[in-house]
Amino acid sequence: MTIEQQLLIILAAAIITLAAASVLSRFGIPIPVVLVVAGLIVGFLPFVPDVSLEPHVVLLGLLPLLVFETAATSSPRAFARNAGPIGMLAIVLVGGTAAVVATAAHFVAHLTWPMAWVLGTAVGPTDVVAATSIGSRLGLPRRLLTILEGEALFNDASALVLYGAAVAAITTGQFSPLHAAGKIVYSSVVGVAIGLAAGVASHVSTRWLRDPSLEVLASLLTAYAAFLPAQAAGASGVLAAVTAGLFLGWQSSGSVSAQSRLRSSVFWSMLIFLVNGVLFILVGLSFHTFTTQARGSVGRLLAGLVAVAAAVVVVRLVVVFGTGWFLRPQGHGDHDHAGWRERVVLGWGGMRGALTLAAALAVPRLDNHGLPLVGRVDMIYLAFGVIGVTLLGQGMTLPLVVRALGLREAESVAELERQARLELARAALRRLDELTEDRDLPETLTEPLRAQFVARARQLQLHAGDTDDSTQPPEELRAFGALRRELVAEQRRVLLQLRRLRQIVSTTLHAIERDLDLEETRLH
Repeated sequence: MTIEQQLLIILAAAIITLAAASVLSRFGIPIPVVLVVAGLIVGFLPFVPDVSLEPHVVLLGLLPLLVFETAATSSPRAFARNAGPIGMLAIVLVGGTAAVVATAAHFVAHLTWPMAWVLGTAVGPTDVVAATSIGSRLGLPRRLLTILEGEALFNDASALVLYGAAVAAITTGQFSPLHAAGKIVYSSVVGVAIGLAAGVASHVSTRWLRDPSLEVLASLLTAYAAFLPAQAAGASGVLAAVTAGLFLGWQSSGSVSAQSRLRSSVFWSMLIFLVNGVLFILVGLSFHTFTTQARGSVGRLLAGLVAVAAAVVVVRLVVVFGTGWFLRPQGHGDHDHAGWRERVVLGWGGMRGALTLAAALAVPRLDNHGLPLVGRVDMIYLAFGVIGVTLLGQGMTLPLVVRALGLREAESVAELERQARLELARAALRRLDELTEDRDLPETLTEPLRAQFVARARQLQLHAGDTDDSTQPPEELRAFGALRRELVAEQRRVLLQLRRLRQIVSTTLHAIERDLDLEETRLH
């Protein structure tokens, strides 16, 4: 088969997968689940070449982007308020999961103790994209999303540190608990310090960059400028990238231009969507490539898979329910204790993904003496099984669980955004009145601005159902919104007509079209 034929097959599979994801997502099936299943199906087709996930591409090439972007769009204050549950899940649960999984893998799947510990640390980290993308679509309470997101960010760091110690032990044949503990402390402290330094350097350098495209490029390079030096220093690259992302996300509102933020938002959202899409598809494709290489007996491997997957799920549920008091955010009273329904969702939301697979595949084939590592392929098979049970099983059923529990955010993020925008419009009108009175500004100057903010406030009142301070009834507000959409549509029609008459060039078209797109977006 020629390279052109292989590319055509990949292109056809991608188009079919995109169509399937578009259709199935309308029925509530999460897109990550659709992508993994598509990869599974395509991987078993006889004419599809073997494709597998390259672990170092994930661990060094893609992981910095994923954790940096997630941290940059997160709230440090929200993480701090929920430091207790995040720390419990990201540190204690990772260690507990590694211990129980290693025990199950050793006694049921007959892996050696060192290889069983490698498996335990590999399945420790949850997949941030799977948990938060599914959770946000379901309208989960913001605090639950914060906990799931923070757990997935920080347990990547703790799990990879333990994973590095386990791999070192299996390749050298030596393990020192005291050395491992020191390594964890060193990795955390140095990783945070390097990440903070990278974030500060990036923040200072953006003041000298006048081009929004260069500022976006700088943010991309910052992810690696934090991650790679930390890895080279033997520290946690994940913590470095998370620290840099949190710092820059916190500082971006006051130091980055509006145009840069718009471009950065579009760039990062598309980049992360593509990266995650490729990762989930590769997880499915890799299943055929590697699981067929498992050497152990089918009965023993299946029994081991059941035991290991059950250990991952049960340990999480036990920790979440056993430490329910710890799920209360700091600074709140007893009434904020997490209810049993929230604990069910947290316990059922521990999906594993590409990082688990990359960690399993990154285990070397030979030890330091050149001897094959016994049980490596079986360990990869078990890691695949955990991904399948958690991502497909729990990912498919989590929407059903949430709906059955009736757990929804009482006040949606979109509603809070509308209220904030309405408050800003009202503040602008109040300030305009003050400036008009203080400086005796002419109406020719103030009335266009007043009309602009009044129109914006009325549109927001329409969406929020807030008509307390408006004399217009809801019917007139709806008519007002429809009228503005008609005006945008007419402007768009004239703009296209000007292009057909060759009275404007493409650059002018796109510049004006962008403003119309932004205005139309605000109306929905």
